[in-house]
Amino acid sequence: MSITSTTRLPASGAETFLHLVYIHGFQGNDTSFQSFPTDLQEHLSANIPSHLNLKIHSSLYPTYKSRKPIAFATKNFLAWLSTQPPGPVILVSHSMGGLLAADAATDSSNTGTAPRHRRIVGIIAFDVPYLGMHPHVVVSGIASLFPDKDAEQGPTPADLNQHKDVDIVEDQVTDDWDAYKAKADAKRSRSRSPLPSPSSESTAPSSISAPPSPHHTPFKFDKAMNFLSAHYNDPLPRWLRKHSDEPFGAGVRFITEYFQFGSCMFDPSGLKERYSRLVDWPGGMWVNYWTQTVPRGEASLKADDKDKAENDVALLETGLLSPTSSISSAASSSLSSTTVSSASSVSSQSDYAKAAKAAAKALKKLEKQRAKEEKRRTATHHFIVLPTGLGQMLGGGERWERVVIGGVEDEVAAHCGLFIRGQNLDYEGLVERVGRRVLGWCEAL
Repeated sequence: MSITSTTRLPASGAETFLHLVYIHGFQGNDTSFQSFPTDLQEHLSANIPSHLNLKIHSSLYPTYKSRKPIAFATKNFLAWLSTQPPGPVILVSHSMGGLLAADAATDSSNTGTAPRHRRIVGIIAFDVPYLGMHPHVVVSGIASLFPDKDAEQGPTPADLNQHKDVDIVEDQVTDDWDAYKAKADAKRSRSRSPLPSPSSESTAPSSISAPPSPHHTPFKFDKAMNFLSAHYNDPLPRWLRKHSDEPFGAGVRFITEYFQFGSCMFDPSGLKERYSRLVDWPGGMWVNYWTQTVPRGEASLKADDKDKAENDVALLETGLLSPTSSISSAASSSLSSTTVSSASSVSSQSDYAKAAKAAAKALKKLEKQRAKEEKRRTATHHFIVLPTGLGQMLGGGERWERVVIGGVEDEVAAHCGLFIRGQNLDYEGLVERVGRRVLGWCEAL
C-alpha cells in the first residue's frame, strides 16, 4: 500500500483539499483536544490567502485503545488514511499520539524528497515525548496516559466540535478495522477497489523496533504518589506502591507487559531511532510545542543550570545518550558551552564523556536547591525531555517551541490542560501561532 500523491498546490483552477488529522495520545480522553479543532478550523478558514485556493477539512482520529504495538497502530492509521480524499495531509498530534504521527510520516509508503511529493507533508506536535517523559514526572506521567474512570461524563468530541468541516472518525476504525473495512466495502460501488487491510495488504512500517530493555533508575516519587493518592486503591497506584523501590524499571515492565503501544515510550533505542528519522525527514515540516509551567515569585522562565543539568541527566539515564556513544565532530561542536559550567567545550568523544559526568555532578549539587524551590513553588517544570544541553547533538532543537501554561499547578496539569482555556491562559494565542504555521507550510508547498 502506498499513500503517496502529488500535493503541489495549484496556482489557479481546482481547489486543493488540505486535510488536518488529529491524533490523540495513547488511551487519552477523546476530548483531549477540546474545541481546538474547530477553533483552528475557523481561524484558518478566515485567513486563507486567496492565491492558495485551499479547502481545509479536519478529522479527529479515534483514540487508540488496543494493547497491540505501535507498529500495528501505524499500519491501521495508514490504511485508513489511504481511504481519504486526495490532497496534502498535516497530522496534529498530542502526547504519545505524536509518536504514531512520526512513524506514519516517515514510513516508507510516504515517499518523496520534497513535501509536495508526499501525502503527509507536516506534523504539528503538542508536548510529544519524542525523547521520553521527564524522569521526575514518569509515574504521574504514566497515570496521565490512562482515562479517569471516576471523572464525570462531560461533552463529547462532537459536542465540542460542531462544525461542518470538522468530523469525528468512527471509533470502529481503531477498535475493529476489519469490521469497519467490511462495512465500508459493502457501501462502496463495485467499480471501486476495497479498503486496504493493515494485516494483509500493507507492509510493516519502518519504525518497528526491538522490545525495550528495562533501565533501573532511581528517582524521588513523593510528589507523584501524592498525585495518585485520590485513587489509592486503583490498580495502577497499588502496583506503584508495590514497586516504589524501583518505579522506573517496574514501569517499563508494566507498560511492556500490558500495553505494548505504551512501551514504545520506554524504549530508548526506539525513541532515538524514531527521532532521528524525524530530524532527517527530507524536507519534512514539523514542530513540537512543549509545555512549561509558570514560576511563582521572582523566578524566571529562562532555563537555569539546574534545569539544563536535570535534562542532560534524563537523556543519559534513559539511555538516549551514552558517554560512550560515537559522536561526529559537527554534532559535538554544536553543543552549548553553558550546558554544564565545567564543560566549556565538547569537541570529542572524551570531552563528551566528561560533560556527561559533569552534568550528573551538577544535578547532584542542585538537589538541595530544587527542594527549596519546590517549597516556594518558584521552579518551572516541563513534562517531556528536551533536546537542550547535551541533547543538542540529537538535532532538531530549532523545531521545539515553548508554550507557557499559566493556569495550572504542575507540569502534568500543563500537559493535559494545553487545550483548556481556563488552564492555558494564552489559548487564543496558541490557535493563532498554529494557524500561522499551517498557512506558512501551505505557502511552501
